[in-house]
Amino acid sequence: MDVLELYRRTGALLEGHFLLRSGLHSPIFLQSAALLQHPLYAEAVGEALGKLFEDEKVDFVIGPALGGVILSFVVARALGARALFAEKDGQGGMTLRRGLTVNPGDRFLAVEDVVTTGESVRKAIRAAEARGGVLV
Repeated sequence: MDVLELYRRTGALLEGHFLLRSGLHSPIFLQSAALLQHPLYAEAVGEALGKLFEDEKVDFVIGPALGGVILSFVVARALGARALFAEKDGQGGMTLRRGLTVNPGDRFLAVEDVVTTGESVRKAIRAAEARGGVLV
C-alpha cells in the first residue's frame, strides 16, 4: 500500500502554511498520529519502512517518546526485531527506562513520526549508542 496515499486517506497530509515547533516553515505537514491511530494503516507503514531495511539484520528499532513509540513498534514487528523507545531524561537528553535494554553490539534502526530538525531522534540514537547499540 502506498504510504503517501494512506496519509491522504486519513487526512494526515495537511497542506497550507505551517510554523513548526523548530521555528521552520513548511507548506506540508504530516500529522502522523492521525494515520497511526489506525492499526492496519500503521502496520502497512511499518512494513513499507521495514522492507527498506530487511537486509540490515536489525536487533531493535528505537524511537523517541511519544511520537516514535507506535512507529518503532510497527517497524520492529515487520523486521522481527525488538521495539524500544527513549524518554526525556530531565537533563536535555533521552534515556531508556522501563526495563528496556540494549546489548553491546546490537544493531538498531531509529524512527520518528515527524522530523523537522531531527533533534529528538538524534537524542534517541545517542541513548541507544551509550548502551553499546550500533546504528545501521
